[in-house]
Order: sequence, then C-alpha cells, then structure tokens
Amino acid sequence: MDELDERIIELLKNDSRCPFVDIAERLQVSEGTIRSRVRRMTDEGVIKGFTIKTSSRNVKAMVEIRIDVNANTDEIARMLADQKGVTEVYEVTGDQDIIAIVDVETSQQLNDIIEGVRRQDNILSTRTRLVLKEHFGVD
Repeated sequence: MDELDERIIELLKNDSRCPFVDIAERLQVSEGTIRSRVRRMTDEGVIKGFTIKTSSRNVKAMVEIRIDVNANTDEIARMLADQKGVTEVYEVTGDQDIIAIVDVETSQQLNDIIEGVRRQDNILSTRTRLVLKEHFGVD
C-alpha cells in the first residue's frame, strides 16, 4: 500500500458510496486508477467490505468486558458478535479485554445483552458507557 491507496481508503471510510470519478478528481488521478486500486485492495483483503453509518436514534453504548486470564478471548468475542444489536466487537489492550459496540432500540434490550454477557463463564466484569452524541469524520 502506498500513499494513494491510503488516501483512497480514507475517502471511502468517510463515504463508501463516493463515486470513483469523484475520488479520482479529488486525488488528481484517472477514474481507472481508482477502480483498479480499489479492486486490488478488495482482492487482497485490505478492504473487507463497504458499509454505511447511520445516525442512531436508539440506545447506543460501548460495553467493556474484562475476562479471566484463562478464557478464550476469541471465542467470547465471536459469541458477542453474533448477538442481535451488537454492531462491532474489538479485542483491546488495557484494563478491559473486549469492547462491544451495541446499538439497540431500548435500554431493556441493552440490559438484556449485558446480562447475557455477565452469565457467561470467565467474565469477570463489565462496564457500560452510553453514547450521548456521535460525530462522524468529514472532509
């Protein structure tokens, strides 16, 4: 990956529907260059998919999870990722081991997810942070 690839990715992160011709114009290269580079990065797995971000009118939270040192972190993360309402799961460093981003319609649904996590073996603690306001990067 070079600087041009990184700039293409940054533009697509901000707007995954941005037309290649617009990206080419902004980066002062041909549309064909953008198309071939995006195809190559997708084929190589650098770009894993295209998505959208919505402004949530729901209950959105970060659920931080600390697990037992002998637990299979990957297994717990995959279980979380399969939960309805869990949009992202990260294995992280620091005091907590996993962070799950939850976006649900009600606080009861959030509580149900948290209670389900707490019932799992090897979960030592959870800490939940409600999202009060979202800011998305724009050019």
